[in-house]
Amino acid sequence: MKGFMFVGLAGFLAGIFLAPKKGSELREQLCEKMDDLKSTARDKGNQLKEVVMPVISQVKEEGCTLKNEGREIVQDVHACLDKNMETGKQVLGNAQERLNDKVAPVVTLIKEDAKGLEEKAHNAVTKVSDKIDDLKQKGTDALSDLKFKGEEKAS
Repeated sequence: MKGFMFVGLAGFLAGIFLAPKKGSELREQLCEKMDDLKSTARDKGNQLKEVVMPVISQVKEEGCTLKNEGREIVQDVHACLDKNMETGKQVLGNAQERLNDKVAPVVTLIKEDAKGLEEKAHNAVTKVSDKIDDLKQKGTDALSDLKFKGEEKAS
């Protein structure tokens, strides 16, 4: 459309410059043509506006509708996330309770076994200590006997 108007304007200007008329007639004719062009441009602009304005209004309405639908979707997503977070917290709490229920008896058994092992270890250490004391005593007695026998033989 611009090309058509440009070609028309170029042809018009070429006609004016090449036409053998007086300057005043040419200026008057040029003014009339300019007024005609302004009027035509104004009319075309108004026609375009009549076509475009309803489309712009429709786009605005659809944009508002989409915006509102988007808000609703965001709210739904937030509600879903909140619900899932609560469910997740409950599941985690239940799992922790079940784990505690399973682990607590095992810990108790381990503690009891550790006490039993501690007692057995203490008893074993006591027995070993007693045996060592007995061996020391027997060793001391044996030395004393050897000294005594050695002194008897020496006398």
